[in-house]
Amino acid sequence: MNAKTILSLLLGLAVAASVQAEQKYFEIDPVHSSVSFNIRHLYSTFRGRFNSFSGTIEGDLADPVSLRVSASVDVGSVDTANSGRDDHLRTPDFFDVKIFPVATFESTGAAVKKGNRGTVTGNLTIRKVTKEIVFEGEFLGYGPDHKKGNRAGFHATAKIDRRDFGVNFNGELPDGRTMLGNEVELILDLEVIQVEKPEAKSLADSISEYRGKQSKPRSQDITDALARAADDIMKQGSIDGLKAGEKAPDFTLPDINGVNVSLSGALKNGPVVLAFYRGEWCPFCNLQLRALEVAYPDIRALGASLVAVAPQMEESAGVQAEDNNLSFPLLSDTTGKTMRDYRLLYQVPASLKKVFLETYGVDLEKYNGEDRWELPVTATFVIGIDGKVKAGLVDMDYTKRMEPSDILAALRSLKQQAGVSSNKTGGQ
Repeated sequence: MNAKTILSLLLGLAVAASVQAEQKYFEIDPVHSSVSFNIRHLYSTFRGRFNSFSGTIEGDLADPVSLRVSASVDVGSVDTANSGRDDHLRTPDFFDVKIFPVATFESTGAAVKKGNRGTVTGNLTIRKVTKEIVFEGEFLGYGPDHKKGNRAGFHATAKIDRRDFGVNFNGELPDGRTMLGNEVELILDLEVIQVEKPEAKSLADSISEYRGKQSKPRSQDITDALARAADDIMKQGSIDGLKAGEKAPDFTLPDINGVNVSLSGALKNGPVVLAFYRGEWCPFCNLQLRALEVAYPDIRALGASLVAVAPQMEESAGVQAEDNNLSFPLLSDTTGKTMRDYRLLYQVPASLKKVFLETYGVDLEKYNGEDRWELPVTATFVIGIDGKVKAGLVDMDYTKRMEPSDILAALRSLKQQAGVSSNKTGGQ
């Protein structure tokens, strides 16, 4: 049997295995699961837990590497069996739950160590700070339950330094030691229920559904005003957006916490998905951001990052991030320079300004700052590590947005191209 025949057989077996793989979808059963933590207090170990959490596990249990985990924890549900201490943990000294109500975990990889033991690597986000951590875990089994369904069980632990997430509060003892340890052990005991995976709704479907629920159709006066505004905007020129193959201009913009984020810095870690949107007041923008949040784990799993840019001030972006439970950066382009560099920015015509104020009650100065009646054409770009636009969608119609599925397809194509290029380089 020659090498080509052996290779063909191996490829055939691989295909057969992939066809037979049993993809399963599980939801965490909060009644029979726990999310807890250990931390040193003075001279002993102190324990606490969170009472509200949710999450999913998806993949083939026979192939642990295929498993993907997504979870969120309501940090305000912290429970240490002492109400005064719990109230303190909710303050800015610790979790600051009014601003950062949710902690999230999204897995990026898994590995088998021995038997039923293995590791799950992923991104943990607390107080909007994201760090990679590794859970050491054990698969406890899978089978039928008492309700004619199927369940699986997992136990996992990980250690983090709370200071990495901006949780720095402490007290000093007379001998110079601290009251609290900085290392925190996270402990997961999860029982998950097998369910049917929910059918994903497209962004276009969500937008169409929202428009169908609007209470009344536009009047002819508003329709005419919008048409005049569209003509006025087109006459301003230079709002066609970047095209595939063009170099994406670098930028440095603040996120909702005032931390500067640059395109060049993000590209050092892989491709970047860059979305431009109008602001907190725009329902279609909120639908897009929520759809991107759902796709965010897949975006990160493909080695890419995601940032969104709007003309609004950081305070408005912060409200939007909290209301939509977003975990990716929302950046504020309050001068309009970045949107102008990407050929997206236009001045809101007087006819459209009147509609905003009188019909929809939207005063852009409240969101963008004084005398800032400017908006971007909605646009999404997939930017490769060479800094060039690889795919995207720019549309004057603010109800038209790039589908997350198209974003993921573009990222998969980039990853495949990178793999081919790497193989060719290795072969030389």
